[in-house]
Amino acid sequence: MKNISNKKPPTQIREIMMQMVFSRCLSIAAELGIADLVAHQPKSTLELSQKLNINEDALYRLIRVLMIQGVFELDKNRVVSNNDVSFYLMEEVEGSQRSFARMQGSPWMWKIFNNLEDSITTGNSASKKAIGFENLFEYFKKENPKDGKVFSQSMSSFSYAFDEPLVSAYDFSKYKNVIDLGGAEGRLLKVIKKHYPAIQPILFDLPHAIEQAKQNDTNGVLECIEGDFFNSIPADIDCYVIKYVLHNWNDEDCIKILKKCREAISANGRLLIMDMVIKEDEPQVFEKSLDIVMLLLLGSKERTKEEFENILTKAGFKLNTVFPTKSPLSIIEAIPV
Repeated sequence: MKNISNKKPPTQIREIMMQMVFSRCLSIAAELGIADLVAHQPKSTLELSQKLNINEDALYRLIRVLMIQGVFELDKNRVVSNNDVSFYLMEEVEGSQRSFARMQGSPWMWKIFNNLEDSITTGNSASKKAIGFENLFEYFKKENPKDGKVFSQSMSSFSYAFDEPLVSAYDFSKYKNVIDLGGAEGRLLKVIKKHYPAIQPILFDLPHAIEQAKQNDTNGVLECIEGDFFNSIPADIDCYVIKYVLHNWNDEDCIKILKKCREAISANGRLLIMDMVIKEDEPQVFEKSLDIVMLLLLGSKERTKEEFENILTKAGFKLNTVFPTKSPLSIIEAIPV
């Protein structure tokens, strides 16, 4: 894959190194809630600084550097307003990225990033060295529930934006029932049900997730089953879905999960893995950057088609088809062998 930049190499290096400034400034803007403060009416940096009790000139400079990246509008009188990009930093809008931006700038994240060299050296997560926990989710549960909530909100808002494109890219009409393994609140299943009313949607997740899903499922659309996909999975469902889950696990653990799927699935059943698929001959800036984040945080990865094929084969499946979607995720259809 060739260098896609048309800038002179020294300039390119300098600009790459300064990306940390943009990222951190965006996180701070999200944490301060600036997009929400100017949602209904533009405000000057003076008004904003007084409301937030921060330095006005420093705030102006922060907004100015974000404007270079197309985030916020800033006029000559230092009046700040939202644009199409900063709109998604508001808390309550559909598809909000505020939690994602806050998470990326959180102290625990930067602590782990400071140990990236260790991950590159060992090929393992740096979480244990950086925050004292190998398992990031245990860290949130025991040490940092506040940031754990932001993390969960971030992952949810990030993942839920893909549901409509995923369902639009695949024909579910041939199935009587669909089970989402690790499906959290069951939003993907509800989108499937909306487009295919005859399907019975089944949600399978850990007890705390199922409890939350039941509270949110006011219309009783979902059949909810508690369980752990490392132990056992309900049998003889027409279609098994694993959405944006396998990238959290290394190959060994993925094969364990997939083997449990193989034990449960019938000869005519289908397994759908909804995940990013790395293409070595395409830039995929977001996908390949996230791959490094997965290594750093969890010792896991985003995978190529060949890597998915490898873990599926070892678990008793054959990769049948890869369906592209109008989202960063693809749908990998596998059949039992």
